[in-house]
Amino acid sequence: MAKALLVDLYELTMAQVYFKYKPEAQATFDLFIRSPKRPFYVACGIDEALSYLSELRFTREDIDYLRSLALFEDSFLDYLREFRFCGEVWGVEEPEIIFAQEPILRVTGNLIQTQIVESALLNKINLATTLATKASRVVIAAKGKGVYDFGLRRTQGEEASLAAAKYSYMVGAKGTSNVKAGFLYKIPVVGTMAHSFTMSFEREIESFLAFAYQFPAKAILLVDTYDVKKGIDSAIRVAKFLKRKGVDLLGIRLDSGDLASDAKYARKALDTEGLIDTFVFASGNLDEYKIDQLIEKKAPIDAFGVGTNMGCSSDLPFSDVIYKLVEIKDRGKNFIPTMKLSTHKTTLPSKKQIFRTFDAKHKFHMDYIGLADEKIKGVKLLTKLLKNGKRLYKEKTLEEKKKLFLDKVKSLPATLTKPSTTSTYPVKVSKKVSKIISSLRDQIQKRISPKIIFMDIDVQHDFVHKKGALYVKGSEKLIPNLKKLTDFAKKHNILTLSSQDSHRSDDPEFKEFGPHCVRGSWGHKKIKETKSPKCKTLTSKKIYSPAELLEIAHSYNQIIYEKEVLNVFSNPNAVALLEVIFPDMVYVYGLVTEYCVKEAVEGLSKLGFAVTVVSDAIKEISHKEKQRLFSLWKRKGVKLITTNRLLSSLK
Repeated sequence: MAKALLVDLYELTMAQVYFKYKPEAQATFDLFIRSPKRPFYVACGIDEALSYLSELRFTREDIDYLRSLALFEDSFLDYLREFRFCGEVWGVEEPEIIFAQEPILRVTGNLIQTQIVESALLNKINLATTLATKASRVVIAAKGKGVYDFGLRRTQGEEASLAAAKYSYMVGAKGTSNVKAGFLYKIPVVGTMAHSFTMSFEREIESFLAFAYQFPAKAILLVDTYDVKKGIDSAIRVAKFLKRKGVDLLGIRLDSGDLASDAKYARKALDTEGLIDTFVFASGNLDEYKIDQLIEKKAPIDAFGVGTNMGCSSDLPFSDVIYKLVEIKDRGKNFIPTMKLSTHKTTLPSKKQIFRTFDAKHKFHMDYIGLADEKIKGVKLLTKLLKNGKRLYKEKTLEEKKKLFLDKVKSLPATLTKPSTTSTYPVKVSKKVSKIISSLRDQIQKRISPKIIFMDIDVQHDFVHKKGALYVKGSEKLIPNLKKLTDFAKKHNILTLSSQDSHRSDDPEFKEFGPHCVRGSWGHKKIKETKSPKCKTLTSKKIYSPAELLEIAHSYNQIIYEKEVLNVFSNPNAVALLEVIFPDMVYVYGLVTEYCVKEAVEGLSKLGFAVTVVSDAIKEISHKEKQRLFSLWKRKGVKLITTNRLLSSLK
């Protein structure tokens, strides 16, 4: 029920923003383990992840609930109503031995879709990989002796208990005590008896006899309820009794105390009585470390029941799985690599492949993380698993996966199999990936540098040239600095926002200022020294959406606001465009200081933007008024700078 709501809220809120601003954007995410807290990992949960992706749907109840949150627009909820994951997934084959930083899944598709599925994929891969990895360590430590899952009572809920049984069996456990797991997955189920069973009888041996009568060929007797040696002796008496009836006692279980010493006592006592086929089973807070010690002490234990420590992966109850954007395609034709630079959380960019090499004995030798299309020696571990939201292969059975893993684990270097090992397996990043990383670091530094824009005000023939209708005396002397600023902006890809007086021939403003900057006239045009070839003019008559303005800002070097009054913000797109760009600093220059420049500077300040006026690229009519404005602006936090100092600082 409500499977599609297995998301963190921020995935949906981000998705709504993408829906509005980047509906066609494509992305690739890598799912991988960040930190090498284990010497190796067993990647599992992949088939569950693929089933989730191929079946993901938002029901009417899901949509109704999301609407009740009063966060989402109807258009976005309508999109979710028809939601289908249509992307592509590459991944390793479950169960695969992998190492930190290596992609387990590579998910490519529409940005909205690939974002929404993040937490569910992490949840499924984390649980399965954590449990499979822990169980594999226990199985390896047992060195061929049987390991059984006893974790039901301590795992975090029913789903975790079933996963513990399933994935421990997949990596080599012999069976489980969890009957539901046995039913669902056809895993052999095993069981002995509890201490309470023994205590419910007047005598320990009576409990043994009752159990043995009921299950003569399956009895495993728990011998440490009171006194372990007396318990072993009582079990031997029952075993000899059964033997006379032609039935062998299956085994005894040790659950506490000095397991190595008690096992040696039990084995010797059983063998002395000819019970060489009765096995010794051990349990009681076991894990790979304790089992390894028991094996080193040559404890004659035939099988281990492992509960809490394996079923909860008690020493490391999670795998540090993460899901990170590695490339994005928005407006361009090609994907652009991306990476995260946070301390200790740096990620590897672009679509990648894992290349595994082996030594002469077919042991893992070294892995390479390279670009997906690189030619690198080694076995490729990532294959295409999902295309257009549909699975490309039939899932293997649990028995087939178990066989697959037991074959793979033979190739694991012995240095990595010791529970307390400090050895690490070599995983190298290819030269091509390293080159992209180096290039991206420089690009990202530029991205996170302060965003600046230039704003030139009304630099038009009618104001600048002596023949102009409203010529500002001395303004032609600004042209060299105006050209420097314009050329610098072009060269360094700095966006310039320009205002342009655009009047009708009968404009009411002409009663005060006289006719000027009439549309289509020579005086209306911007001077050539302030024009960029990639220029877009926004009239006052058309109002653009934020998405359209963002596209314009990315597509042009210069954007001109037409206006019919002094204030540049009379153009309905002016404020909206600034909000889309959201600059850290706006450098203002142009004409005339105490009129249109004043309106621009004070309007920007009022909107909360930082403003710097280029003092030798503006011209006033009244010097006294300019000085007054400079003093006022400084008090309001506006800075002043000369052209040469500005360009030198920006270099």
